[in-house]
Amino acid sequence: MIEVQSLTRRFANTTAVDDVSFRIGSREIVGLLGHNGAGKTTIMRMLSGYLEPSAGSIAIDGTSVSDNPQSIQRVLGYLPENLPVYPEMLVADYLDYAATLKGIEGRGRLAAVREALSATDLLHKALEPIGILSRGFK
Repeated sequence: MIEVQSLTRRFANTTAVDDVSFRIGSREIVGLLGHNGAGKTTIMRMLSGYLEPSAGSIAIDGTSVSDNPQSIQRVLGYLPENLPVYPEMLVADYLDYAATLKGIEGRGRLAAVREALSATDLLHKALEPIGILSRGFK
């Protein structure tokens, strides 16, 4: 569950997110919609602990993102529009890297990579460089 209360983010004299509150229940699927410049990316960065809010609070499964961002980042998946990876990196290598960042070790990491490839129907692309993939596959 995600609970956001009075979330605000300012950059100098610009308010990017202004007093946003919402609650997403367990197993709910939602979309964050808005025009360019509405603050969608800023909200996602705050939810992931990448950016601190100027005001307000975020709790994921009862854990405050500001108090413990690393524990949230271990269980949260966030895929920005522009991947922060090298285009020559292989799909399987990227998934292995992501699993390492999440603290998955040894055989569990290999199993997690295989599961991700299977779940996303990317098994046939596992040894392809990310740079040649379509936007949808990326």
